[in-house]
Amino acid sequence: MPCRQCAAELPAGSAFCNRCGASQSEEPRSAVPAGGGGAQPAEEELWTGRYSPKAAVHLWILAALWAVVLVLVYLRFRAGAGVADWVVPAAALLPGLVVLARTLLRRFTLRYRLTNHRLFTDRGLLRRDHDELELIRVDDVSVRQNVLQRLFEVGTVRVLSTDASSPELLIEGIARPLRVKELLREQVRARRARTTFFESL
Repeated sequence: MPCRQCAAELPAGSAFCNRCGASQSEEPRSAVPAGGGGAQPAEEELWTGRYSPKAAVHLWILAALWAVVLVLVYLRFRAGAGVADWVVPAAALLPGLVVLARTLLRRFTLRYRLTNHRLFTDRGLLRRDHDELELIRVDDVSVRQNVLQRLFEVGTVRVLSTDASSPELLIEGIARPLRVKELLREQVRARRARTTFFESL
C-alpha cells in the first residue's frame, strides 16, 4: 500500500510510514477545524420593527380627495340638496376616521423582530398571536411598494418558506423595507452556510 503522504510503498495494514512517519489512519469526519470556525454563534437581535403610518399615505390622500369633492359638490348644489347640515361633514370625515382607526390598530398590534437564527411576528393587542420562522426554512424574500410608498421609503416584505404553518409571511408597512430584505437574505445565506458545514462533518 502507498503512503498517504509521500507515496512510499508500505506493508499492508501499516499505521505509520517508515519513511516520513505520517499516520495512515483516516481522520474522523466529525473533527472541527482548529480555531472553532464552525461553532454556532449565539442568537442575537439584529432588527425590530412595527407598522409605519407612512404605509397608509395613499389611503390618507384618497380620504382627503373624497372629503374635498364631497364638500365642493354640496356647496354647488346645496340649495336643492335637502339634507341636514351635519350629514355632509360626517360623510366627508368618515373615510379619514376609518383610515386613522386602521392605521392605529396596525401600529399597535403588529411587531416584528429578526435575529441571526429566527424571524418573529407578534399580532394582536389583547389577544396576541406569536409566530416564529427559522431562517433555514426561508425560500424567497421580496418587497411590495406602491408609488407613494417608494417615495416615503415604506413597504411590505414578503417571505416565502417551507414551514407548513407559515408558507407566506408578510412584514407589513415597515420603514426601509429594502434594507430589511437585504438583511434577512444575508442572514438566511449565513444560516444555510453554517448548517451545510455541520451536515458535511
